[in-house]
Amino acid sequence: MTKKSILIIDDDNSTRMLLGFLLKQHYTVTTKKDGIEAMLWLNEGNIPDLILLDMSMPRLSGYNFLQNLRKSGFFKEIPVIIVSGTDRLKDIEFFLQNDLNDFLPKPFNPQNLFSKVEAALATHSVD
Repeated sequence: MTKKSILIIDDDNSTRMLLGFLLKQHYTVTTKKDGIEAMLWLNEGNIPDLILLDMSMPRLSGYNFLQNLRKSGFFKEIPVIIVSGTDRLKDIEFFLQNDLNDFLPKPFNPQNLFSKVEAALATHSVD
């Protein structure tokens, strides 16, 4: 049985490293520092089982990345969990309008991270 794959997109190196460290024992993890790197990686034919996405990033923000992802024929079904420090109402409304699977506030509890990841993967399993 192959491991499920997770794409982590966050411009903060320490957050990428922490998420990768926590998840790599159970999943195949790829990390990208912004939305442009992630879109290029996806366009190379890579399709992860789940995306963990930060919203505040340079070049291509999480907002724009998520909108592009949901408009794409190839990638629109990939579940996305937002990992963000925001709790603004307009941000939460945006998440709901763009088929967000879940929201994980920063700083996060590792157990909460695993619960949300497992739930998103179970809901969108294609096995």
